[in-house]
Amino acid sequence: MIKRLLTLLIAFTYLLPIKAETDAYIKLYDHHNTHPRIESITFPGNANTLDMYNSIYGHGAVIENPWVAFRVYMDNRQSLDLYVKQTPRKELDITGFYTTPDQLAEGYGCDVLWAGQSIGAGSFRGWQNDMPVTIDTVALRTQSVLNDHSIVMADKAWRFNSHDIDMTQVYSMKPDARDLWVEITLEGAEDADLFCCGVQKLEKDNRGFIDDRGFAASWGSNVPDKARPEIEEQVGLAIEVDSANIVRSLETDLNYLFIVRPDNNGKIRYRVLAAGDRERNGFKSAQNWFDYVTSHFTSN
Repeated sequence: MIKRLLTLLIAFTYLLPIKAETDAYIKLYDHHNTHPRIESITFPGNANTLDMYNSIYGHGAVIENPWVAFRVYMDNRQSLDLYVKQTPRKELDITGFYTTPDQLAEGYGCDVLWAGQSIGAGSFRGWQNDMPVTIDTVALRTQSVLNDHSIVMADKAWRFNSHDIDMTQVYSMKPDARDLWVEITLEGAEDADLFCCGVQKLEKDNRGFIDDRGFAASWGSNVPDKARPEIEEQVGLAIEVDSANIVRSLETDLNYLFIVRPDNNGKIRYRVLAAGDRERNGFKSAQNWFDYVTSHFTSN
C-alpha cells in the first residue's frame, strides 16, 4: 500500500507545473559526510590530479536546471558529466550525483553517462597532432560558483604549444530551458592554436550526426556505473558551436567534434543539450531526440 501511494504521489508531482529553478555548488568531501558548500577552491598546478578530483564531493562543481545537471571534473580532464532527472525539479543537493537505489525507487534521477576517453557531454579540449588533449600543465586550477546558475573553471598559465594561456570557462543555465551555455575565454592564445569541443558517441547502438549548420548530436545506450551493469541508460547529447569559432568538424571513433579557435575577442562560445529516456515524459528514441535538437538549434 505504501509503495502504491508513493508511486501515485510521484506521478502527481510530475503533472504539476515545473518549478523553474537552478542551482550551482561546490562541496568539499569530508569523512563526517557533511560536505559543506564553498564558493571557490584553488589548487597549485603541481597538485596531484587524483587528490584534486577526490577532495571535492562529486569530483567537481555542479550545476543544474529542472531537467538535467552537469558536473565539471576538477582535474586535468575538466570533463562534463551528465545527470538526468525523472521528474523536472531541483534535487542535486539531495543526491549529489550519487543516487542510492532507494532514491531511484523514489523517483530521483541519476548519473547517466560513461565518458571514458571521449569528449563526454560537451567538454572542452586543446587540439594537437589531430587529437584532443587535456589541460595538463598549469600554474593554478580554480573552480568557483558565480551565482545559482553559473560556475567557473579557471586555469592560470596553461602551457599549450610552448606558450602560456590563461583560460576561463563559464558554464551557465537558465531555469526555463534545457541548454547549458558555455563561454571560454583564452588570454594569450596565438593564431595557430586550435581547440576542440563536441559530444561523445554512446557505448551501445550509437546513432549521431554532424550538421553543416554548426551542430551535432548523438543518441544511444551505456552503463554509467560499471559496478552496477544491470542499469543501462539511453542518453541523448547535442552541441551547437558559434559559427565565428568553427574551423572544421569531424567524426572520430569516439566523438563528434568541432575544431575551433577563439574569435577576435579571444572567446569560444557553444551550448550543450542533453536528455535521457529516464525522463518520464521525455525523449524515447534517437529520431525523437534528433528532431528536437534540429528544431531547437535552428529556431533559437
